[in-house]
Amino acid sequence: MSTKYFCDDCGKEMILNKIPDHVDNGTDWVAFMHDQGIETIIHDRIRGESTYDHQCKSCHIKEEGGESYYND
Repeated sequence: MSTKYFCDDCGKEMILNKIPDHVDNGTDWVAFMHDQGIETIIHDRIRGESTYDHQCKSCHIKEEGGESYYND
């Protein structure tokens, strides 16, 4: 099963598969790499809330350049 999202940068429609290909994380965030884009969940520990950011593969490569997960 998959979920439809839109890139927060360019508005492109993406289908994110349920099982991510790669997981990366920091102190207050977790990023999931899907075939068509990146889904990042940011946790606000003070409020106990989470926000979601979606970025298509093209926008992620443009923003991150050689640091993009897709360039591995």
